[in-house]
Amino acid sequence: MYLQNIMSNYLKESSINLTKNINSPIVPVNIDWNMEDKKISKIYEFEESKFLEAFIIQILKYNRESDVVVEFRVKKDKVGVIIHANSYMITSLELEAKDDIEKIKKDVMYYYAK
Repeated sequence: MYLQNIMSNYLKESSINLTKNINSPIVPVNIDWNMEDKKISKIYEFEESKFLEAFIIQILKYNRESDVVVEFRVKKDKVGVIIHANSYMITSLELEAKDDIEKIKKDVMYYYAK
């Protein structure tokens, strides 16, 4: 009974939304990647087809050389990228792949802008 009271109080306290507290020292960061149990995903939008095509080619090359499972979908001017976890949860390998894909996007936008 004692443990049940402790857990009940804990659950009540943890349900308080701390992000609305102005005095909180932690400021939430806007994360543009969606993280789930076994996958990370993001949608990229391109204004010009040459950027979109170059990005797709670079993702194909990355997928060939990487141990991470990268899936992508293309619809008009958008590319959806999904990184699947090889194990039962997201590991540092998938997080590195997320950073690599961000770098690929920046490189494509820089090198193909000419």
